[in-house]
Amino acid sequence: MRHLRFLIGAVVTMLVAMGLVNPALQPSALYERYRLVVSMRVVAVDIDTKLVTFAVVDVCKGTLAATDVRVALSGPVAVKAANDLLVEGNAVVAFVGNQRPGREGDVLFYLGSGRWMAGRLENADDPARWIWDQDLGLGMFGTFNGAPDRLAEMMADARDGRYFFPATPYAGFKQVVTIGTVAGPARGVALYDLDGDGRLDVVACSEQGDRVWMQTAPLVFSERTKALGLDGSASPSVAIGDLNGDGIPDLLLGSRIYLGSGVGPLRTFVRADLLPAGASDHFKCATLVEIDGDGWPDVVVSLRGKGLAVYLNSGAKGGKFADATTALGLAAPECGSDGDGFFAAGDWDGDGRSDIFYVIRSGLLLVRGGDGRFAPVDHGLDPGLDDGEGLGGTAAFAPLWRRDGRDLIFSTGTDVHLLVNVAGRTRERTAAANELTETSLKQLAMIAEDLDADGSVDVFVASREQLPCKLFTNRGYGSFTVPLKYKAAVMPESVQQFGTWGLAAGDATGDGANDLLMGGVDGRILLLVNGTLDDRPLVASDEATAMNQVLARTRIVSVTVSGRGTVGAEVVLSDAAGRVVCRRQVGGNTATGCRGPDTLNMAVREPGPMTLTVRYGDGVKKSWPVSLMIPERRTVMRAHRD
Repeated sequence: MRHLRFLIGAVVTMLVAMGLVNPALQPSALYERYRLVVSMRVVAVDIDTKLVTFAVVDVCKGTLAATDVRVALSGPVAVKAANDLLVEGNAVVAFVGNQRPGREGDVLFYLGSGRWMAGRLENADDPARWIWDQDLGLGMFGTFNGAPDRLAEMMADARDGRYFFPATPYAGFKQVVTIGTVAGPARGVALYDLDGDGRLDVVACSEQGDRVWMQTAPLVFSERTKALGLDGSASPSVAIGDLNGDGIPDLLLGSRIYLGSGVGPLRTFVRADLLPAGASDHFKCATLVEIDGDGWPDVVVSLRGKGLAVYLNSGAKGGKFADATTALGLAAPECGSDGDGFFAAGDWDGDGRSDIFYVIRSGLLLVRGGDGRFAPVDHGLDPGLDDGEGLGGTAAFAPLWRRDGRDLIFSTGTDVHLLVNVAGRTRERTAAANELTETSLKQLAMIAEDLDADGSVDVFVASREQLPCKLFTNRGYGSFTVPLKYKAAVMPESVQQFGTWGLAAGDATGDGANDLLMGGVDGRILLLVNGTLDDRPLVASDEATAMNQVLARTRIVSVTVSGRGTVGAEVVLSDAAGRVVCRRQVGGNTATGCRGPDTLNMAVREPGPMTLTVRYGDGVKKSWPVSLMIPERRTVMRAHRD
């Protein structure tokens, strides 16, 4: 068994380099080609009697009265495959009865890991009795390579008219705008509307001097660092949020807080010494996180060789932030008190509180217990994140495996790893995520955001040297692809190997598609403008492919969250049946100490009556009705909490 897995892994690695998507033979083609499509579970495997039993879970096409399927193993190939691959309880998806002449008795079924099997009906009149006599190996690897339970969901969606599993990429970043430069390597960057004019501005940090550019006209940026009162600031990270409840964004530049004041073009920032003395000692980066559930943003700091520190906002009473590191359990060795790495915050277990993934050692998933203290949760991985420089990788919490999921993705110097919360249990799903297994070198900054305006969260990982960046687009059903392998125009060549430290995503042009802000190690600050929607019609032609018909009817809700509890707020869009269509978190993509806007772009492929629900940082929930049965592609909403 161990040797078989090794050989499969070697072949998979080879296929990764060649591409893992076969556009000519996708699951939708199999669904159309076969009379019966059924999802099942393995009930019993008896190698001695050469008999396998599957329990029927769902009939996705056709009719099947039987509740179980009995399969006879014919020949040593089938016996070996059954012995090696079948595990009781695992999902299996079968396609029975090819509609081509002479193929009516054909059976094709998927076991996972890219492994497809074939056989035939024992009797043409009984679709519940098969003979299994072929192992197709990796011959159909480009059809579907992921988890069989996700293929089962896909086939159910095909039955219900919700199938969407694109075989060709449509993402496209078409323009690179040079915002300016900072002295020395760029560190944290931010895309955020600082003056309230509806346009996203740019903050770029450098330990040799921070700079701010205001967007004064579409894609026209004017340097205003001194006018904003920030001349002389130099820092490795940036975070933005309303710290004192006056409705004006404040800045956390490194370990220094700057409170905002003034309206519109009169906006300025004044330094306020609100963090405890010594907060800048051993400083690496910081961000704003809702920790104590009062709706006032708190500060989480990564320290070089000293782990994580938490400073709680004093809230309405004012005054300095209070050190709560020990009280929250983060001073404990098991929580990485001697660590040096980046971190991400998000609600891993859905209890409404912020958890933390600390990118050190094997990766510390720090989850809040009943007493409010953080404690590590075992995830079974050992990716080796300590590189001796504190540059082991970055992380993000986002719905990647399922649209309603609570998942986690993190980068290492060469790989990315996807962790999924399955009914409270931590499971790695990287190997089942298709091209997410592709590697690069010197990877660091990473964000998880919808970058092709189709409703699924994608992943972008940058290299901190002039080595390939990786865009992984999410095809749905846990499957990712690297579109640059199939479409050269996905990204301008000039940025494909742009050494990057800071990353932020947000809609800088107002079209509903998220753009990318890149802080270069050479000091250049680049805005990669998303052109995905430029060639997407609002109404599909009669000749359009099924994929393009879905994309044409896709609508985008741009939601700006404001008011107390904005930082860490969870925004959910659900349909009339209560299904979660999109879930996002405000301020979730922190990468190396970065910040995106409070406006989230949520694409919906099945427009209709929707409900938008915001759970603010202090647990307060508000809901609004949304109708997407409109001719316009984009709906703009403001989710304000008084």
